[in-house]
Amino acid sequence: MKRIFIILIGFLLISSLPSLCEAQGKAKSPSPYAKSDLIQFTAAKGDYLINICKQYLDSENRWQEIARINRLKDPRKLQPGAKIAIPIIYLKGTPLESKVTFVQGDAKVQPGGQGEWVSLKPGDLVAQKSNLKTGAESALEITFEDGSSFFLRSDTQMGILKAQKVLSSQTVRDLYLGAGRVLTTVKEATGEAPRFKIRTPSAIASVRGTEFRVAVDESQKTYTEVMKSLVTVDGANNSVDLAQGEGTMVKKGEPPLPPRKLLPPPAPTDLRSIFNSAPVIRFSAVEGAESYRVMTAKDKEGKQLLRDKIIKTGDAITIAGLADGSYYLMSQSIDPIGLEGLPSEAYPFRMRANPLPPITQTPRDGAKLKGTSAQFQWLSVSDAVRYQAQIAEDREFKTIILDKNDLKESTLKTGTLAYKPYFFRVSSIARDDYQGGWSDPLAFTLSAMAPTPSMDQPAVSKDEINLKSRSLGEGFTYHFQIAKDKEFKQLIADNKTEKPEITIKKPKDTGTYYVRTAAVDRDGDAGEFSPPQSFEIKERFPYEWVGGFLGTILLIILVAP
Repeated sequence: MKRIFIILIGFLLISSLPSLCEAQGKAKSPSPYAKSDLIQFTAAKGDYLINICKQYLDSENRWQEIARINRLKDPRKLQPGAKIAIPIIYLKGTPLESKVTFVQGDAKVQPGGQGEWVSLKPGDLVAQKSNLKTGAESALEITFEDGSSFFLRSDTQMGILKAQKVLSSQTVRDLYLGAGRVLTTVKEATGEAPRFKIRTPSAIASVRGTEFRVAVDESQKTYTEVMKSLVTVDGANNSVDLAQGEGTMVKKGEPPLPPRKLLPPPAPTDLRSIFNSAPVIRFSAVEGAESYRVMTAKDKEGKQLLRDKIIKTGDAITIAGLADGSYYLMSQSIDPIGLEGLPSEAYPFRMRANPLPPITQTPRDGAKLKGTSAQFQWLSVSDAVRYQAQIAEDREFKTIILDKNDLKESTLKTGTLAYKPYFFRVSSIARDDYQGGWSDPLAFTLSAMAPTPSMDQPAVSKDEINLKSRSLGEGFTYHFQIAKDKEFKQLIADNKTEKPEITIKKPKDTGTYYVRTAAVDRDGDAGEFSPPQSFEIKERFPYEWVGGFLGTILLIILVAP
């Protein structure tokens, strides 16, 4: 017997959808299905409900629900010509393949829900009944032919239970989120019944045209947050309808919490357009927020996520390790039950860390330097063409006393400075005149050198030389030197003593000699040497030799016969 299968698409006007009961009376289509969500099947002679479900629906086990929808007292007996209302979502359809439109990091698919996991790349097709997963710091976007999509964040597991096209224009999608976070964008659909579902271990989010987030935590709590349109969340035989800007949380085995208004996002209070060191960002206070999610991405849509961190309200976040380039900062408030609020705008900023700050070699931080000047040396930076160095009286460099921005070499010697503490820093300047960040402030202190003692003229005796300088008081050590040259490279004596004088053995060689002295203070720091003084060691007449010779002659005369 020829069967007649009449399809009335959702936007056709249906004057009535009679249900078939034993008396073949008329009845309205019951909730939750609207006329546009149903089709009519006209029964032929010999039809029965299980056979109809087996031939036209996705499961023959639907017969009990179809009987309930149509209020059939005896589903085994159908009168020829009787019209039966069937939800569109239960019809057999053509499987839809979705396409991978974005991959970051480790994203894999398990075709058919079993067997080997295969890495995904943009352009790959994903069929229904496939499992998906993302690793740490990874993301995956799957897009359907109608433009609907879902975006998996890091450490997310999801299965595509069903993705089909029914009739000529209707699509049905059923997903399962086992763990992690997914952002979903669903295109508008005809009819009122939900044809896009995300199931979790504790809830079902059923949607029509909308943008929303679903997340499952380690305890299998489900969080649903709606950015646009409407979502219905079911759990433990209860449901709540979420409007735009609302969310709910569902514990496993419990009904959903009543809808809660999503919090507005915090705004960064000190975001600059360009940073030359790791950005440190604080945010405005949002009433009712317990924490903030802060994200850094390469794109304004937030797909290419590089940093994703939750911070407490009032805390600052340091975004370290970013290479030079352009980025976007985004944030969301998180309320006490874990619902995340509406997303912020994408705030642009740039990183330009190169050229890097030079590393100061000398002096060491906290050095105590003697004298009225200081000399600094730092390591050269490859992409720097010059350097700027500053010396200030405070660590914040508000009171700058020396500022040079044209240093071609990696060294600086100051002029005369007062005896007091100072701070030094240096930065690199690139060929395009971009100036990198400053080095860490280096503290140093200038203090007076040990005074230079005056020196008496050396006293030269027959066998010794006595050197004496003016006493500087207790705590000083005196450094005496004797050399054969004015540059004191050929030292013949180099002695330190606690007394301001020293006696040394007279050199044997004749000639001009030079002497000088310096004081060493209590800290072991030496002052400058005194101006060199000279003395002569002349050749002496050999009285001993002459006396010996004469004595020998006299002895010969006395013993001669």
